[in-house]
Amino acid sequence: METLLRSDLVETSISGSPSPDSPQPSAALTGLGASLEASIPGIESHSQRVACYAAAAARELELPCREVERVRRAAAIHDIGKLEMPPGLVNRPGPLSPHEFAIVRRHAEAGERLARQFGQGDLAAIIRHHHERFDGDGYPDGLSGEAIPLGARIVAVADTFDAVTSTRPYREAMAEREALSLLWSEAGRQLDPKVVAAFCAYYSGPRASLRRALER
Repeated sequence: METLLRSDLVETSISGSPSPDSPQPSAALTGLGASLEASIPGIESHSQRVACYAAAAARELELPCREVERVRRAAAIHDIGKLEMPPGLVNRPGPLSPHEFAIVRRHAEAGERLARQFGQGDLAAIIRHHHERFDGDGYPDGLSGEAIPLGARIVAVADTFDAVTSTRPYREAMAEREALSLLWSEAGRQLDPKVVAAFCAYYSGPRASLRRALER
């Protein structure tokens, strides 16, 4: 099956013997993820924004600086497993069949595997579990509550917010206030209420408001 992933980069990461002109494994993985998103309408820079949101929520939760950075790094490549999906499926704007959706769901496990292959094992659990649900109805392992790694719960909130506030070929973006209300409605179901509270506190705070004003 044709995928978007260059096998030579995986082989280099496993062998540990890149040529002098090859990118380092971590940089190569981040670059591949950015290239993937740039090729899909509506998700350009998605992971960069998710990384910023996730790091801000982690700081709001008063996590140690090292853990904030680990969450940020994982968020930056949380969808990297989509590199192992067929290009036509990644780029499809319309509804997916049950079989196609099953393929899409595999990206969480593929992302974990790629993170380990590219020397990012400390990020693997966050990437694997960022589609788990707080109520246990997520994937790939059906974890619930605090059994889901905290970093994955943080990425899930950041990922959801950016997804619904971004215009996609098949729907318009939600207004920010509406998106924040959606997060609260999913607290305790899809999302961790503690993380939702931290993210909303950050996003509604004066620093975030000033940053968004300067970006306009």
